Amino acid sequence: MPTPPLLPLRLLLMTLCLMPVTLSAEEEKREDESPWLDQGHRYVSTRADDLATWMDSFFGVRRVDNEAAYSTLRLRPSLEWSEQYGWDTGLSLRGKVNLPNLNERVSLLFSDEDSGSLGDELLRDQQNQSDDVALQVVGREGARDRIDFRLGFNSGLNPKLAARYRYQMPFTEQVSGRFRQELLYRTDDRFGTDTRFDVDVVVRSDRLLQWYNRARWDEKEDGFGWNTGVTVNQRLSNNRVIGVYGTLNGRTQPTQLTQAYGFGMRYRQNLNRKWLFLEVQPGYFWRRDTLEEERNGSAEIVLRLEAVFTGDVEEALSR
Repeated sequence: MPTPPLLPLRLLLMTLCLMPVTLSAEEEKREDESPWLDQGHRYVSTRADDLATWMDSFFGVRRVDNEAAYSTLRLRPSLEWSEQYGWDTGLSLRGKVNLPNLNERVSLLFSDEDSGSLGDELLRDQQNQSDDVALQVVGREGARDRIDFRLGFNSGLNPKLAARYRYQMPFTEQVSGRFRQELLYRTDDRFGTDTRFDVDVVVRSDRLLQWYNRARWDEKEDGFGWNTGVTVNQRLSNNRVIGVYGTLNGRTQPTQLTQAYGFGMRYRQNLNRKWLFLEVQPGYFWRRDTLEEERNGSAEIVLRLEAVFTGDVEEALSR
């Protein structure tokens, strides 16, 4: 059996040992004064869009960061183990930095994965190419809808032009939906589309069910790529959330194929600093890329730390 990378493992274990997971009274008082925690992390509501925003903000979903008025950077060291692939480590930086000296509607996006909702984080499509850096311009932003334009580049220096439209609709006080359509052009994949539709359902004031769906098409591939899944997240406190999920993805052509499906659990906790989070995500997945391959099950677990920096980044650039 492959041995785990020792240095990242030691760093993660030392961090967990040195930092108590319970907040002191003084630190809780400082959190109450924190501008980025108070609105998104400090209330209980039965409205679907409010609770969904709280959950997505707590988990650091990219869509929330990209549409927020403030700058956010997230540094994520991770340690992963898979029964199929063995041990792996990762270090990623993603987020958004506003450019106030240029224009209030312009921002710079950093990313290493394309995840627009919590469900996309749980089972990422490995065929989907991401942008390492992108310039975002907000064309229009209303109470329910938003239009933005992006010019992005990945590690292969393949530019991508994209236009996105997002509309959020309340069906009832406990149920809301969110639709997003993206038209894009990339020099390697040519023209493409990315369609998403998510539904948020408040089960209780502290429990949220999310059903997410996504379909992608580009000129380079036959048919559509798709993924769908359900998550149920339970807020244990303002600093802890636990959830379960089931998810699957596949392609429509050249033959109808479900490439992967699985289920798991996700636990996330704010540590004794308002900007530091611990996340544990065990799961079990069955994968195959072609009909001829045998589908094998694989147990997996991810241990992740996340440091979140907000506000100060934008202030430094505006000086």
